[in-house]
Amino acid sequence: MYISLVAAGETSGTLDKALERLAIQQEKDADLISKVRGAMVYPVIVLMVMVGVLSFMLVKVLPQVQILYDGLPGATLPLITKIMLSISHFIIHFWWVVLLVLGLSVFFGSRWAKTLGGRTVVDRLKMHIWPVGPLFMKMYMARFARTGTTLVGSGVPLIQMLEITGEAVDNIHIKASLAKAADKVKGGKALSDSIQNDHNFLELVPNMLRIGEQSGSLEQMLGKTADYYEKEVDDQVKSISTIIEPVLMVVLGVVAFIIVAAVLLPIYGLAGKSFIQH
Repeated sequence: MYISLVAAGETSGTLDKALERLAIQQEKDADLISKVRGAMVYPVIVLMVMVGVLSFMLVKVLPQVQILYDGLPGATLPLITKIMLSISHFIIHFWWVVLLVLGLSVFFGSRWAKTLGGRTVVDRLKMHIWPVGPLFMKMYMARFARTGTTLVGSGVPLIQMLEITGEAVDNIHIKASLAKAADKVKGGKALSDSIQNDHNFLELVPNMLRIGEQSGSLEQMLGKTADYYEKEVDDQVKSISTIIEPVLMVVLGVVAFIIVAAVLLPIYGLAGKSFIQH
C-alpha cells in the first residue's frame, strides 16, 4: 500500500497529500486494533487468575484433605473430591507432561494457524464465533473502507485498490471475495454489484458503494462507511465488555463452588461422623 500511494502521489503531483492520507490511515488502524485488544485484556487477566487459584487449590489444599481422611478407617471421600484429587495427583506427579503438552500445543497450534488451512479456519471463526464475530466483521469493513478511501483519494486505480485492500483487511475469505470482485470489475461490472449478496461483506457496504458510484463521490462514501463502522467497533467493544464480565463471574462462581465443595464436603462428613459417635 505504501508503494502504491507514493507512486500515485508522485504521478499526480500530490505526494504531500498522499503521505498525509497514509499517516491518517495508520492512526485509524492503530486506534482500531488498540480498541479490540483492549477489550480482550480483562477476560485474559481474569482467566489467568482463575487458573492460578485453581492450580493452588489442586496442588496444595486438596492433598491435605486426603491426608486427613487416610488416618480414618472406613472413611469415604465424596465423588467430587475423588475426581478433583485424581486431577491433583496427575498434576503433582506429571506436571512436566502438562507443561510439555501445553507448550507443544501452543507451538504447533501457532504454526498451523499460519498455514493456508489454519488461516482458513481461524479467519472463518473470527467472522462467525460469538461474541467476537460481529466485532471482527465490523472491524474488517472499517479497514476495507478506510484503506479504500486512502487509495481512491490518492488516485490509485480501482483494480489495484481492491488488490491492496485485500491484503490490508487481513482475512483470507474477504481477500478472496475482493479478488472475485476485481475480476468482475475488469469485465465491466460495478464494484457495488460485484460484492452485492456476498456473505463476507455487511449489507451497508455495497449500498454505500452504489451511492458513491452513481453520484461520482466514491471516496466520500467510503470515508463515511469507514467512520460508521469505526464507531460501530467502538460500541461493539463496550457491549462485549459488558457481556463478558457477568459471564466470567458465573464461570468463576461455578469453579469456586466445585473447589469449595471438594474441600468442605469431606470436612462436613467427618464432623457428622464425629457428632454421631458422641
